[in-house]
Amino acid sequence: MDTLWYLARLAIAVVAGSLFANLVGRHRFVKTAATMQMVLVWLLLFFMGVNTAAIEGIVEQMATIGLSALVLTILSLAGTVVVALLFSGKDGSGEVVEIAKRKEGSLLRRLWDIVKEPLVLIAIVLSGLVLGLYTPLFGWFDNSLISYLLYVMLFFVGMGMVQKQVDFKAIFANKTLVLLPVFTIAGTYLGAVVAALVTPFTVKETMGMLSGFGWYSLSGILISDLGYPVLGSISFLTNLFRESFSFFLIPLFGRLGRRYYPAAVCSGGATTMDVTLVLLSGHFGMQTMVASIYHGVVMSMAAPLLIPLFF
Repeated sequence: MDTLWYLARLAIAVVAGSLFANLVGRHRFVKTAATMQMVLVWLLLFFMGVNTAAIEGIVEQMATIGLSALVLTILSLAGTVVVALLFSGKDGSGEVVEIAKRKEGSLLRRLWDIVKEPLVLIAIVLSGLVLGLYTPLFGWFDNSLISYLLYVMLFFVGMGMVQKQVDFKAIFANKTLVLLPVFTIAGTYLGAVVAALVTPFTVKETMGMLSGFGWYSLSGILISDLGYPVLGSISFLTNLFRESFSFFLIPLFGRLGRRYYPAAVCSGGATTMDVTLVLLSGHFGMQTMVASIYHGVVMSMAAPLLIPLFF
C-alpha cells in the first residue's frame, strides 16, 4: 500500500505539471521549466551525496559501488542491443548514414563535449559526499527533503512533456517504433537477470537499479528515498554510465546504417527525448526525431512507476 501511495504522489506531481502547462499555455515558461529541472537535478544529486555520506562504512564500499555500476551498465546495454536487433525487423534502407560534421574541428573539443556533463554531475554528488563525510554542515539534513525536491522536479518534468507537443500519429503507424520502449525494458531486464548471476545482488535489486533506463537523477534519488542509499548510489552511477555510453554507441550505430536505429534509440533509454535527441537525429535523420521523443517520454514515465515496484 505504501508503494502504491508513493507512486500516486509521483504521478500527481507529473500530472499537476502537465495540467499547469496546458492552463498557462504550452509556449509559456518553457525556459523556466527547463532551467528548474536542471537546478533541481543538481540539488537532488548534491543531497544524495550528503545522504550517502551518512551510511556507515560507506568509504570502504566505494570501490565495490563503482565496479558494480560498470558491470550493470555493460550487461544492461548488451541485453538492450540484442533484443532491439532481434525483434525490430529490417526497417529502413540499411544504407550507411554519415555522421554530421561538427563546427568545432578539434578532437579535444569534441571529447570534452561528450564527457563534460557526466563529469559535472559526478562532481556534484562527490561534493555532497565529501561535505557530508568531513564537515558538520549537514547535521540538520533529513531524508524527507529529497522527497519534496523530487516532487517539484517531476512537476517541471510534466510541464516539459506538454511543452514538447509530441505528435504520436506517425509513430503508431509503425509497429517497430511503437514497440521501441518494450525492447528497451525487455533488454534491460535481460541484462539485469544476467547481472544477478555475476554480482551479489538479487534479480529484484538489479532490475530495480536498472529501471531508471538512463534517468540517473531519478533512479538514484528514488531508490535512496525508498530506504536503500547504497543501491541508490549504484543505480545513479549505472544510469549515468548508460547515458555516457550512448554518446559513443549512437555514432557507432549511425555508421552501421538505419537498420540499427532501434538499437541506438533503445541504448539511450529515457535520454532520447532530450540529451541524446540531437545526436540521434544527426545520425539517423530528422524523420526519426518524433520516434526518439516518443521513446524518451514513455521511458521517462515508466521509470518512476517501475522502480518502486522492486523495493
